[in-house]
Formats: sequence, structure tokens, C-alpha cells
Amino acid sequence: MVIGEDLGYAFISTMKCATNSMYRVLVDHYNGCRVGDFHCRDTAYIPRNSFVFSICRNPYARAVSIWWSTCMRGHDRYGFRRACGNGDDFQTFIVWVATLVRRPPLLQNQTEWQAGLPLDDVLHLENLALEFARLPFISRREIKLPEMNTTFSDRLPAQHYLTPLAVDAVRVWARPDFENFGYSEEVSALGSPGGAGLGQC
Repeated sequence: MVIGEDLGYAFISTMKCATNSMYRVLVDHYNGCRVGDFHCRDTAYIPRNSFVFSICRNPYARAVSIWWSTCMRGHDRYGFRRACGNGDDFQTFIVWVATLVRRPPLLQNQTEWQAGLPLDDVLHLENLALEFARLPFISRREIKLPEMNTTFSDRLPAQHYLTPLAVDAVRVWARPDFENFGYSEEVSALGSPGGAGLGQC
């Protein structure tokens, strides 16, 4: 979490949604102060009348990012590789995730993760620069958002891993995200300009 008390905002991160990049720009350019642990959601830190926001991401891209960062980067810190049965295969991984009754935080869909948070806005990662510039506390619109900790440089695009069975599993796992954040369930939308796949938001 980042609190910008002077500017009247609070940013609550959503896992695998540009957290490092947003932390950097808010701390470096918008008087932000990191509070709590890395993905803190404790609203007790948030000053009254703050503008509270987070970020969401296309569920297909986010699912692949979760798999790659937890199963394919040479470690198994969370034990997901062993638990899912074949950590080298995205389809096996996401089918396993979709069947879990109780999910650890990193495997929650975005709606689960953000449940109960007093959010005033949720920005779309695919349109982040444009939507960030419209936030009420932003005055320095020339700030370029950094791209940090991306997985794009060491894996293929998300579409490569989206077999029909994997697509079905993502739709089960992230059904509320498609509905709540305006994303299209069509995989072809990932290839649209900006990669957004957004419906009406």
C-alpha cells in the first residue's frame, strides 16, 4: 500500500497488476509513503477522505503471469509446481487453480482480492498511463510510468498458452473479473490495440 496523505490518496495493490511500477512512481513523484507489507490491504492505514484506487488486469494475461512467475522462474517458493501436478504446463496449472475451493491470496481472482476494500477507482493495466493521468491528485501528467518486474521479456505472449481447456478454466476462475472490470471473455481481444480486451467499463 502507498499513502499520499498530502495529496489525499491511497493505492492498494492487486497482485500481478503493476505493483512495483506503481509503487515507484507514487513514492518518487507523488509524495507517497509505503506502509505495511508488500501487498498490504489493511484499511486502518488509510486517512479519512482519501481517494483510494487499485489496478486490474485482463484475467487471461494475469493468469499466465501468475503461472510464469510462480512455476517457471526456477523456483517453487509457493509450492504450486508440486501441488498442481505439472508446473511446466499452464493448462494443468490453471485447471488446478479453478478447482480450488479456498485459494491462497496469490491465486485469488481480482474480485476476491479486492473484496471489501473502499475503492473509488480501479485502473486497467492495459490503459494505465491514460487512466492514471485522470486521477484527481495528478498534476504532473508528463510522468512516464515505469515498467518493472515484467515477465514479457522471458516468455511468449499469453495467447500462446491459452488452449481451449485453459481458456475455460480461466473463465471459471475469473468469471467475476470479466463481469466487474469490463473485460471481454474472447481470447482474440488480447490482440486488440493496447491488448486491453475491454468491453464497456
